[in-house]
Amino acid sequence: MSEPWKVLDDIDRTLHVLQPQHPRRSDLWRRVAVGDLANALIEVSPDRYHPKLIVYGPASIAGPLNNRAKDMRIEWNSSRGVKDNLEDILGIELPEPSAVYQQDGKIKCGICLSFDDGAEIADQVCTSDQCAQSFHRQCLIQVEYHEWLTTKEDTRQSYNTYFGKCPYCKGNMVVANS
Repeated sequence: MSEPWKVLDDIDRTLHVLQPQHPRRSDLWRRVAVGDLANALIEVSPDRYHPKLIVYGPASIAGPLNNRAKDMRIEWNSSRGVKDNLEDILGIELPEPSAVYQQDGKIKCGICLSFDDGAEIADQVCTSDQCAQSFHRQCLIQVEYHEWLTTKEDTRQSYNTYFGKCPYCKGNMVVANS
């Protein structure tokens, strides 16, 4: 891969970057919009030929995209831009930087109603395709925040993983406290 900063500059120029809002050269990652219901974490390293990609969203969207991303090592073409490579590998069209999302879109936390709470983004997603609402991990399980799941009688905990119901649709949610 070419210099990481050139790749990051290409991402900033061609994709709808959600985080960081004011990137520094030490930020070797970007959170980008994949659509209204999903986002992706792109990590760049000088040690890798291609960036690392993880898609977050409902299982029906994120699952197939993450499976395609496994082939990135094989299909990455360093002579092409990041957006072109990702679109070819994932088989989708990615939003432009000018893409505007509704203020109340599903990529915002359904509990505190913000996308970025300063520390983390709303990357815990209800697995129901009909719901697909996003939440901050801390809004769901951490005591100093809203602790939605930990206050419900039907939530189970196994080690650091919580099994409970979505605040919106009552579908099943699994949240790991990492």
